Amino acid sequence: MDPQARGKSRDIPFMDRVFTPDERRLIRGSSDPDMMLWSMWAGKETGYKAIRRRYPAVSSAPGRYEVQLPCTGDHVPESGTVHTPCGPISIRFFITGDYVHCIGATADEEVDAIVWDVRKITWTHSSPNVESGFVREMARRSISVYLGEQPEAVDIIRPNEDRGLAPPVVRIGRKPPAINLSMSHDGRFAACAFSVYHAQSGTR
Repeated sequence: MDPQARGKSRDIPFMDRVFTPDERRLIRGSSDPDMMLWSMWAGKETGYKAIRRRYPAVSSAPGRYEVQLPCTGDHVPESGTVHTPCGPISIRFFITGDYVHCIGATADEEVDAIVWDVRKITWTHSSPNVESGFVREMARRSISVYLGEQPEAVDIIRPNEDRGLAPPVVRIGRKPPAINLSMSHDGRFAACAFSVYHAQSGTR
């Protein structure tokens, strides 16, 4: 875990603003409170991104997304549920000593179908534009392998909407393929996750 991420569990105003009472108890009771905190945070982000595809106007306030984990607080489990304002999202965690990655969808079987990747950003000059370019190229290559296309044939766009940028859209030529895509970057790492789109589903 990035050293800058350590110690956040001792930030009482942040804890009170972002996490529910049950989440705070789970974080404080963990043998690694910071890892539990960032796992909870990743779960909340995943829940929001997944449900937003079906409900674009849904609130993004983290306190509206409660992460429920089947554990006593000693460790972060492999799976859990995020209770969003518009219904539950099933989530999976992938945790190493360097990062916490979370994927999710509206059903367990949809989570199992998600293709995901996490990579360290290798470019020496770091900026939001550089990091965005890195994760976009990473996603383009992952999708091209999945679809059996050349990377240059895959186009990823972010349409504008009233609240800012909409979720990314994948296009092959003029026709968008049936794929849900999510991209993110934080510090030294970039991540993407995608799956074949099914009606009435959401994917992080």
